[in-house]
Amino acid sequence: MPHTIAERRRQLEARLEEYEQAQAEIRSSAGLGANSRALQLQHARLIAQARSELASLDDEQAEA
Repeated sequence: MPHTIAERRRQLEARLEEYEQAQAEIRSSAGLGANSRALQLQHARLIAQARSELASLDDEQAEA
């Protein structure tokens, strides 16, 4: 079942917020070990991907 742009936007925004919260928690509670840096990098990539998807939705909506 296809989602409307608004539904997809809500899902992406919720996912982005979760990623940003997780990254903040990792930064505040973890040390400077390699595992912490790897988790931060992973979440940074997820955040960038979600933001890119939101930008694509904006483009889709502008074309509609």
